[in-house]
Amino acid sequence: MGRIIAVSIWMFIVMMILGVGGYIYVLWIQYWKFARSKHFSPSAAIRRSFLGNNLTSLSLKDIAQNLNLPSQNHLAVAANKAKKNDFAEEHTSLVDNLIKKINTYKHQLIVQLRKWQLQGASVISDQSQNHNNYKVHYKGQRSFGYKSETDLVCSAKHDVPVRMLSADDTFFKEIGLAPLFPNKNINQVLRMFNSCAIVSSSGSMYKSGLGKEIDTHDVVLRFNDAPTKGYEKDVGNKTTIRILNSQVVSKPEFDFSHSPLYENILLIVWDPPGYNDDIKKWYQHPDFDFFPFYWERRQRLPEENFFVVHPTVVWKAWNFIQENTAVLIKKNPPSSGFLGLLLLLQHCNTVDIYEYIPSMRLTKRCHYYDVHENLGCTLGDWHPLASEKLLSLAMNTASDIQVFVKGKITIKADVKC
Repeated sequence: MGRIIAVSIWMFIVMMILGVGGYIYVLWIQYWKFARSKHFSPSAAIRRSFLGNNLTSLSLKDIAQNLNLPSQNHLAVAANKAKKNDFAEEHTSLVDNLIKKINTYKHQLIVQLRKWQLQGASVISDQSQNHNNYKVHYKGQRSFGYKSETDLVCSAKHDVPVRMLSADDTFFKEIGLAPLFPNKNINQVLRMFNSCAIVSSSGSMYKSGLGKEIDTHDVVLRFNDAPTKGYEKDVGNKTTIRILNSQVVSKPEFDFSHSPLYENILLIVWDPPGYNDDIKKWYQHPDFDFFPFYWERRQRLPEENFFVVHPTVVWKAWNFIQENTAVLIKKNPPSSGFLGLLLLLQHCNTVDIYEYIPSMRLTKRCHYYDVHENLGCTLGDWHPLASEKLLSLAMNTASDIQVFVKGKITIKADVKC
């Protein structure tokens, strides 16, 4: 009898291992089908694109410098001396070299993002509650198909309207704090704009030279305590909105009450509740108790536009990522960057996001303003960053040269849904 039980247990364990292995193998195959169909284009098509519109905005010399290729100043001289077909051949050779470098980097980056994403795909780890501090119990569908850029944008705008706490919330009326919220709602402050920029705090922004371009946008969104002073050449100087996580508001090292970083701009703070928590439970047990600092500042600066993201938005955003991702994602809240993207999709015709998808300047450096190194800052140690970035890349309409050389993805939000 004991032998039968032992054999049964052994067979069960073997079947579990084979089942998990088969599950991950199927997901891996599905992803590579996606990688080939969605992210990788034939070289001939890329070449036509590069030789067309894209090289008008980014010169061959600039590209060569970005990729550490030999300087191409000689091309102008060669054009005056050589026949047109000789010049075209040399020009094509340069572009082919560029295509190879971009495709190699793009391939490697997507592979790394997939690997980090698949860390949360194990059936066994999904059944463990050790890494589910927010008690996430997702019951929705996961997409094994691939939506178009327009469909994804429309879904984001429809499924995750980014709303703020307000005086209309019953709980805050009951505890007498409703009058402390701003008199205007977020839609009265943030109307529609043509061009918006989201500036990541990534280490890849360092020595990017993108500052002037960033400052040309109607709206510029930054995060937490990311500075501009001393880094204007790379990140610009203009700041319209700053999204803060609750740690920045509540921890004294960020000097929230006195730092000029947080003055004369639109401020938005967010804090993750439990997956199914109501406002009362969240208010009594926030992740970081930022509320005393929020109420104090609202009393001191009643005319300031300072909003709190409604707690339901955080997990609606997470649901949106999971719904459009085949594998299981990390059961932690989305990043400030993804919340910022969802916000601006509702208020901008075009959203340019700088170094959210890391360009060829990719570094282990966490932030452009410090020297701390950890690749997890880029690929996602805590937030489901890898899934966010792959989803954002699926919404992107910019060329590979803009994304992987320049460091900018572009998402068109003025689409017909």
